[in-house]
Amino acid sequence: MDKIRRRDRQLRRFVGYSSRAPNGCWLWNASTREGYGQYLSDYAHRWIWKFLYGTIPTKAVIMHVCDNRLCVNPDHLKLGTQADNIRDAVSKGRIANGERQGLSKLTEIQVLEIRALYKTGQYTQPQLAKAYGLCQATVYELLRYKTWRHVK
Repeated sequence: MDKIRRRDRQLRRFVGYSSRAPNGCWLWNASTREGYGQYLSDYAHRWIWKFLYGTIPTKAVIMHVCDNRLCVNPDHLKLGTQADNIRDAVSKGRIANGERQGLSKLTEIQVLEIRALYKTGQYTQPQLAKAYGLCQATVYELLRYKTWRHVK
């Protein structure tokens, strides 16, 4: 019985640090670290997962289905791998790529130009690299859709 009371107090204390949002999120109102709620010595969303479901498997992550880092609603959390998390972020446009990436030397128009020029057979990869201020490996990767694969 003591153990049940202690768990109930722990849960009430945890929930007290959050507020309900209209979209169903439980928004963390206490301390944060790297944009995530922090509770005791862990991220708040990880703490509530462990509290309710037990240990988190090695190499597993707790993903926010709602895409809100401050949400600690267990219904908005799911177990996944880092690869799952990245795929989810890419599919929702939360990872900058192409021109949005910030360090890009090219625009999407230039990528299409390079691909079109190469297809004519009149230009080599080194020629295109020099013309656009790139290294040949960069041209190779964008021609093979290893980079800029979202541009077709």
